[in-house]
Amino acid sequence: MDFIYEYTEDNLRLPATYFESREKDICVVFIHGMYTNILENYFAVEWGKLLAQNNIGFLYGHTRGYSSTNDIITKSENSVTLGTTFEIFENCLKDIKMWIKKAYELGYKRIVLAGHSFGSNKVLYYYYKNHPDIIGIIFASPPDMQGLTRMYEPNYDSLLKETEKNIREGQPRKLTSKLVENYLPFSSATFQNFYKPGSNVDNFPITRNPEHFKQLETVEVPILAFSGANEEEPFLQLDLLKQKAKKCSDFTYKIISNTNHIYWKKEKETGMLILNWLKNLKYNLK
Repeated sequence: MDFIYEYTEDNLRLPATYFESREKDICVVFIHGMYTNILENYFAVEWGKLLAQNNIGFLYGHTRGYSSTNDIITKSENSVTLGTTFEIFENCLKDIKMWIKKAYELGYKRIVLAGHSFGSNKVLYYYYKNHPDIIGIIFASPPDMQGLTRMYEPNYDSLLKETEKNIREGQPRKLTSKLVENYLPFSSATFQNFYKPGSNVDNFPITRNPEHFKQLETVEVPILAFSGANEEEPFLQLDLLKQKAKKCSDFTYKIISNTNHIYWKKEKETGMLILNWLKNLKYNLK
């Protein structure tokens, strides 16, 4: 396992953790979820080790939204305070683009994009905007971001009004007056960016279930999706996602029994699910 640092096109230095494969054929470029990083994603470490042992590269690429807050160095040797608290969703395009480019520079010929939780939203949005030259997508616990927060945050609508007012008054970085869902800190700009109706983040709209999942129905490459059986109900409706992925002819999904959002005690089982799917994908692409 190696640490890699790269600069985005807007000059932010981001870290990645790289599990090298002897063969340089397929690399999984993995994007983490909200408020997290490689130190907190034990399951991803297990996946990386397992895949590398089986000749598949694994690049855990941090986005500018890693951890709650972080001070990211720039090429000018200044720093910018970001992290999920201050993140703007659309900027993930720059981060994912950089890590795909890095995987190719490391010598890999084919790329699979993978995201866990909020990382799934980012991976889907990247595909929708760029239609990258990739051979498959992995959605690990893809969330209905707005639906889940509406379920658990009773002040959702008042927070939308509050954060809109803060931005109007020139305070986009002002934090919400309360923690969202009693544990999530958000700046006003970030709350608006994530949760305002029509947001690009709302790309797995499972609870409101419109006729079209606009971003998902553009995916034409094979998809693997899975969630833990102990997660909230919206995470378990993977059959609905399969129905809405109208251009995807190869959509595999599974609910992993007796585990949660971080696949506690099922790290190796989920790793094997990914490995076997990748082997089958590789075979079918020959």
